[in-house]
Amino acid sequence: MIKANDKLISAKALYDVGQFSTSVSACYYCMFNVAKALLIKKGFKPKTHAGVISLFGQEYVLNDSFDRKVSKYLSSTQSLREAADYDAVDDIDEIIANDCINKAEEFMIEAKKFL
Repeated sequence: MIKANDKLISAKALYDVGQFSTSVSACYYCMFNVAKALLIKKGFKPKTHAGVISLFGQEYVLNDSFDRKVSKYLSSTQSLREAADYDAVDDIDEIIANDCINKAEEFMIEAKKFL
């Protein structure tokens, strides 16, 4: 969770200096690292991003009581992160980045229930 928290701190700092795309990417990695840490806690070691997202859904949303709405933030932010990192035109603005920060914070709060 330390690595995830570091990513959230980075996301906020990047947001504050107007680096909205990079902030969104950091938000995704915050949530990704949280999901991966929770899976490792259960003895799983997924190798890919898709594996983390899929297994997290199975183990924590379907088998436990991780909030379904909050869990979807991981995959929706992954799509934004891919656009931010790979698209030639940058459509990530202040509103989108702020929303991602809020979602990452909410994801972390929900995840702490499972530590």
